[in-house]
Amino acid sequence: MTDLTALGIEENNSVQQKLVDIAKKRVLIIEDLGEMRLMLKSLMTSLGYVNIDVEPSGQLAMKRILEKHYDVILSDYNLGGSIDGQQILEASRKNYSQDHSTVFIMITADTAYESVVSVLEYQPDSYLVKPFPPAAFFRRFDRVQNQKKTFDGINESRKSGQHEDMAAQAKDIMEQYPHYTNQCLKIIGESLYARGLYKDAKSHYMLVVKNHKNLAWAHFGIAQCEMQLGAVGAAIQKLEETINLSRHFLSAYDLLADAQEDQGDLIEAQQTIKRVLEVSPRSNDRCLRLAELSAQVNDWETAEHAYSRIIRLTRDTINEKVEYYYEYLKCLTNLMKESGDSAKLADKFKRSLVRLRSFGKANPAAISNSFRIEIQQYLARDHLGEAIKSWQHWNRLIESGQASPLSEAQEHTLKKRLGLL
Repeated sequence: MTDLTALGIEENNSVQQKLVDIAKKRVLIIEDLGEMRLMLKSLMTSLGYVNIDVEPSGQLAMKRILEKHYDVILSDYNLGGSIDGQQILEASRKNYSQDHSTVFIMITADTAYESVVSVLEYQPDSYLVKPFPPAAFFRRFDRVQNQKKTFDGINESRKSGQHEDMAAQAKDIMEQYPHYTNQCLKIIGESLYARGLYKDAKSHYMLVVKNHKNLAWAHFGIAQCEMQLGAVGAAIQKLEETINLSRHFLSAYDLLADAQEDQGDLIEAQQTIKRVLEVSPRSNDRCLRLAELSAQVNDWETAEHAYSRIIRLTRDTINEKVEYYYEYLKCLTNLMKESGDSAKLADKFKRSLVRLRSFGKANPAAISNSFRIEIQQYLARDHLGEAIKSWQHWNRLIESGQASPLSEAQEHTLKKRLGLL
């Protein structure tokens, strides 16, 4: 066998192995336009990918991302529903926080995306503006894959907790590929912070800011270190700077609210979460935090709006919970105490109560909680007769096992409030 023949066989084996590796990878395409879904699937199939999931909506895509890992995600930015591409990106980055190997390419018809992508907290590996020819897609995809390969070693070190190795590799990459300097500096800061070297991490981030004053992630890094070092006031100032540089740096708002809560300033924390919801209005976690903070400061109107939003966002999804309905009903009850016997609030209460009992019908504790809050609402409106009827109905369900029982003390207190003793 000649050397050329051996070389040819070796190259052929390499190509075959590459195709086998590609065939094992998972791809998720998220696009609400049927024609574009077919085009993207065709492009990925032509590259050898066979394990391809396709979703037309952000909600269905979010469910898939939370259930399993994808190696490649191609997502439209404007999906036309309650969840957009940026939220998908945020969820994937958070869900795969220890694995940066996933290729995420944003696809958008919005040319304005180009002006904001560089300051977003969660950035896609690349993006394409519609319409684009297949050749442009292949070039961009190849470029992203090469970048991922460059950082493969760092990703493996991150997953195995070898944070010191991450920094060493980042320094090597920075020397070899100067155009990756910012990514490498960010990784070095991450490494120092992960090792608990908060003073060193702070010094590193401050040097980065000195040379590149508009890098929002570096300002955020300083704020994180200040929080760990107990300098909450300094952290708050730096977080405000981060937000001024990039209003889309969502974690800066979250940490700012943490710092404000740490200082006991719940009103300021509430206002901060309101601000971040103006930027990212469909975040379940932040809506829930606003609801809880508002309830703590007795701002029942804001709490009611926040729980109402959570219920709309989670209805008929895996995130729907009976607790959301119960807390929402508590907000309505408190609003009735403040504003009197409002027919509009009473109607909202009734509709939500029906949904809670339907959704939680197999949960005896949820059923009991629904009657508990219903009775509180009737008493708040001075409808004693209706409250007594509710208790009688509840008691029958307790006897049949459909609702969880009360303790003797709880039952005594309830009957006393109802005038039944």
